[in-house]
Amino acid sequence: MRAHFHRRPSAAGIAALFALLLAAALVAPPHPAAWAAETPAETRAEDATTPQSELTGREIYQCVLDNRFESYVQHSKLLSGDRGGATQISKLRMTWKSFREQEKRVLSRSLVKYLDPFDLRFSGYLIQNNAARANDQFVYLAATRRVRRVNLRREAVFGTDFTFEDVVPREIEDGDYARLPDKVIDGVPTYVVEVIPKDHANSDYSKFVTHVEKEHCVPLLTLYWDEKEIEVKNLMAPADKVQELDGVWIPMELTMRNLQLETFTTLTIEDMEPNPKLPRKTFDLSRLESH
Repeated sequence: MRAHFHRRPSAAGIAALFALLLAAALVAPPHPAAWAAETPAETRAEDATTPQSELTGREIYQCVLDNRFESYVQHSKLLSGDRGGATQISKLRMTWKSFREQEKRVLSRSLVKYLDPFDLRFSGYLIQNNAARANDQFVYLAATRRVRRVNLRREAVFGTDFTFEDVVPREIEDGDYARLPDKVIDGVPTYVVEVIPKDHANSDYSKFVTHVEKEHCVPLLTLYWDEKEIEVKNLMAPADKVQELDGVWIPMELTMRNLQLETFTTLTIEDMEPNPKLPRKTFDLSRLESH
């Protein structure tokens, strides 16, 4: 089954995506002049009146990870901008599959291919998320026609505010989890979980704190800190733009903001195929070189 989503021309129009990345049309960026006037994301988080349930931080985050497909193929568009009004668009296709039920040492594999801009077309990355050891990561550049093993730490998705760590789905084994007091985000009750990435995850962040909508286990706000304990980025998904597709609840729009550079990227998805049958050879290195 292949699903297509189209944006309605209203303020509450259809939107796009997670940290899972999934589905819809291009969304216009905030006007650069509005940047400074916007309320910082953290000030919109209010204390919840009462704690909800005895779930641990790990259990809450596991619920987030359970709310996803076993595999998917998605086409995404990323619109980036800065305070000066400059914008750029990039497009990519991500093919992802969980292997935790099939292989003991591999949790998942991701194949990311650039579709636009033209000079990066057909270039891509293959990422294998391993159990309790560093991931295997490879890059193919169409200009050189060579595959190289790489370290994608701090690697941005072509000039956007997303790194590949933000785009490729995480695994529960990649961090330690602590539940913090519940918050209310723009009127929506959320669980709050602090995640400390483990060494083998080779994360760009010293920690991140995610605010998880309670009904469907969807992150609405995530705050990121670097190795110097400085808050560097935040990722927002409006609650009114969370939609259901084949039993999975998806934020149909995500905006990542770099607080130091004062830039932003809105990621939307133009096409989404949930749970396709993907053979193991889909993620062979030879597929990374194919056009």
